[in-house]
Amino acid sequence: MRDDHRPKQELIHEITGLRKQVSDLKDAIAARRRVEDALRDTSGLLRKLSDSAPVGLGLFRSDGTLLAANQRFACMLGYQSPGELQSLSSVLGVFATPEDRTRALEPRQPDEAPRRTLFRCKDGCRLLQGVLAGDPIDGGAVALVIFNGIPSSSDTSFPVPTA
Repeated sequence: MRDDHRPKQELIHEITGLRKQVSDLKDAIAARRRVEDALRDTSGLLRKLSDSAPVGLGLFRSDGTLLAANQRFACMLGYQSPGELQSLSSVLGVFATPEDRTRALEPRQPDEAPRRTLFRCKDGCRLLQGVLAGDPIDGGAVALVIFNGIPSSSDTSFPVPTA
């Protein structure tokens, strides 16, 4: 006997498969949106955390290029926002001298006191601050903590975070 319904069955099977693919794509899109929302929320929380820190925070490439900064660091150097600091620092530079850049970006030794570092402000003046460098991360980037105030070499009351 000849099966006249075979082509219809194949079409029905194909349509069922396509509906399943559409359903799977909708599920994948919904999952991706949830992940994007979570990333956006996390990013916002990290920005709030860094901007509320009582110290300046900066992430630098090993060549001294600023990758990111918090609001406190931008204000220390006379900028309105971290975005302004980042855009102008590529032209003006953040460190007053190449020696300051090198000294600031060297990995910190355990129990090492903050390093005295000169920064270049937006208006051209120089600002001496205490700096603690983190260990190099992704691609050699270095995170710096910039203290508002300078410890003297004999000042043991200056808070130095330990690893």
